[in-house]
Amino acid sequence: MQGFARAIGPVLAPMLAPMLTSVLAIAPGITWAAEPVCLTRTEATSLIAYALPQAISGTAKRCSAALPADAFLRRHGGELAARYAGQKDKYWPQAKPAFMKTLGANGGDASGLSRNLPDDSMRQLADVFVEGFVSQRIALKSCDKLDLAIDLLSPLPPENTAGLIALTMEVASNAEPKVGHITLCKG
Repeated sequence: MQGFARAIGPVLAPMLAPMLTSVLAIAPGITWAAEPVCLTRTEATSLIAYALPQAISGTAKRCSAALPADAFLRRHGGELAARYAGQKDKYWPQAKPAFMKTLGANGGDASGLSRNLPDDSMRQLADVFVEGFVSQRIALKSCDKLDLAIDLLSPLPPENTAGLIALTMEVASNAEPKVGHITLCKG
């Protein structure tokens, strides 16, 4: 499995990064911690599993005009988002602490503001923002690749999809910048 993850990490991580980025950037305009947020793979998996329905919906909305009529997202994106959304309640208890961690690392202002919100309001804020953020941030030239990635991942349950995304991001972040005789650029 690790060899597979190393092989796909550099390919999938850039395509799927908007999903995690949207989850981590949930409150624009609020002061964030000076240090980057560090999530464990388990925390990231929970957060991604919770946010997948909105990330898929946002991707489908953004890419609908750029994809052919027979594209997976245009034909089945709504069904997949609904299937994953049916399980969101079970992911929230684990996703919430990870979400709070992204908002409040080193005492950032966002954690204090969100800590006072009722749980339902915090979930609604996260849901609306993830979908909107993803739909605005995806480059249209990436839509065909995202459509293929989501199609390939669609048979999996949300926890497996989220786990694969988190693992891919972990492997990609730990990858050596050199593969054989090819040097990969950083940043």
